[in-house]
Amino acid sequence: MVFSHLIFLYGFLPLLMLLYYVRKDAGWRRSLLLIFSLVFYAWGEPLYILLMLFSAMMNYIFGLMVDQRSPEKYRKFGIIAAVVSNLLLLGIFKYTGFIAETINSITGLGLPVPKIALPLGISFYTFQAMTYVIDVYRGYCKSQGKFTRVLLYICLFPQLVAGPIVRYIDIEEQLEDRNVSAGQINAGMWRFAIGLGKKVIFSNACGLVCQNLFAIGGNTVLGNWAAILFYSLQIYFDFSGYSDMAIGLGLMFGFTFAENFNYPYISSSISEYWRRWHMTLSTWFRDYLFYPVLRSKSMTKLSRNLKKSGHKAASRAVPTIIALVIVWFSTGLWHGANWNYVLWGLYYCMWLILEQFVLDKQLKKLPKLVSRIIGHVSFIFITLIGYAFFYHEKNLFVNLGKMFGIGTNTFTSDYTDSLLYENALLLIAALICVTPLGHTLFEGLRKGLRRVFGFRSAYAIDRVIKTVIILALLAICTLRLAGDSYNPFIYFKF
Repeated sequence: MVFSHLIFLYGFLPLLMLLYYVRKDAGWRRSLLLIFSLVFYAWGEPLYILLMLFSAMMNYIFGLMVDQRSPEKYRKFGIIAAVVSNLLLLGIFKYTGFIAETINSITGLGLPVPKIALPLGISFYTFQAMTYVIDVYRGYCKSQGKFTRVLLYICLFPQLVAGPIVRYIDIEEQLEDRNVSAGQINAGMWRFAIGLGKKVIFSNACGLVCQNLFAIGGNTVLGNWAAILFYSLQIYFDFSGYSDMAIGLGLMFGFTFAENFNYPYISSSISEYWRRWHMTLSTWFRDYLFYPVLRSKSMTKLSRNLKKSGHKAASRAVPTIIALVIVWFSTGLWHGANWNYVLWGLYYCMWLILEQFVLDKQLKKLPKLVSRIIGHVSFIFITLIGYAFFYHEKNLFVNLGKMFGIGTNTFTSDYTDSLLYENALLLIAALICVTPLGHTLFEGLRKGLRRVFGFRSAYAIDRVIKTVIILALLAICTLRLAGDSYNPFIYFKF
């Protein structure tokens, strides 16, 4: 089941809210959320719910083993076993076929390639489970003595299949009990409606244009660039839309989830982009892979040896570069069992290294405005090429060549021009909505209302306006979902 489905919007969610708010008992609400979360997952993955239950039980046991109160030998064994077991579980279901295909292509052995269906959301809930065990081991929180709490943390339906990646330490107390105010419910509905609009109105529409451009205009230079541009908009509105819906649903039930997107397309550098895009994943890799690698004994020894040999600058740069390569190789592989994703990760790694050690120093010599303009234009160019790695799982370099006129002598075509003309308003609206402009204008309206009508009246008017917008978005999305067959769920590959 997904959020942008009529069964969820008019069946699952209203029934859960009705039963949830009818009683204030914390135990009742926890049990209800747990049951509905399991139903939510089992709706599309009835068999693989057993895998998720196994993962939860496994990490619950590991959490007890690595607790600060356990003997040190059990703690060390537990943390190693937890990391290995989780990665092995993820590897079996996500990478077995990929590994077999890679061995066959290198050696020609002809190993059988198993066709294992990818369990929905396994990358997200595996990372969350590992986060819990690692944080207990580090002493950031105590191990949870009740299995049902760990299970609820892992399978909580708002963030189960698409993130954001929620850390146990951030919702530890909320798992026990939560007070849900009318303001929280209102804010949650508003955030959910915005996310639903992003997904259904913008993402689906941009995805269709992208498909059509590649299908017929894919042999033109302009068609390829335009298609990738629409794909970049599709994936942003899809990812950020689901994150908005997840955060909104969390608020409705008393949970506060971390923000996941912060207008990434206004960035003026690749490093800024990754501080704004899928922030919970970026910070996960930073805190649980980059820093541990950088601060490891081997990296410390390497840095010390370089410094002793007179390479002071290299003593800082080389360990950082090695850590970045490991992180971005892993990030690419996390996104999918395909070498394209690994190349995508290494592509961004290359630009991050160049920015940190070369380009930033040059841009700082320029006036600030000029530096930002150059940075933003180059960021857009680099990012669109990066999306080509992400989109073209086959014939990547052929399609990359077409973006630069290699393999095609045609810059544009009547079909490409016609399709872009027909979708010009969609493109303009989408480009506006990836910036903070809409939010800024709405906040300006709210401030103006407070000045004119006073705080109480402005608050009431604000509620009315938001309610009207929520209902309008729900009505538009319902009509589109009822009438359109195109409603892809990008997260199946994760």
